[in-house]
Amino acid sequence: MSQQFLSEVDLAARWAMSSKTLTGWRVQRRGPPFVKLGKMVRYAMSDVLEFERNGLRKPVPKQATTDEPSKPDVIQNMTVRDVVAGLRAGEE
Repeated sequence: MSQQFLSEVDLAARWAMSSKTLTGWRVQRRGPPFVKLGKMVRYAMSDVLEFERNGLRKPVPKQATTDEPSKPDVIQNMTVRDVVAGLRAGEE
């Protein structure tokens, strides 16, 4: 069975985001692994599916309180759809 690959535009459409966001993620070393041949960027479908399954982890911001003892940082599991929905709602 041969491996399927998505272009940057195809992956951006799949996740309902700008292809420039994926470009930024590559610079920041975020997102799924990619293959670059010359100017062509491709994402293996197996890597995309694994990235979607694992989701993204985003720390929940600390809330400053004076009376309560400090709580450990909590990591919130988020999917790509959660992040996209948050970006559309103006969150980050």
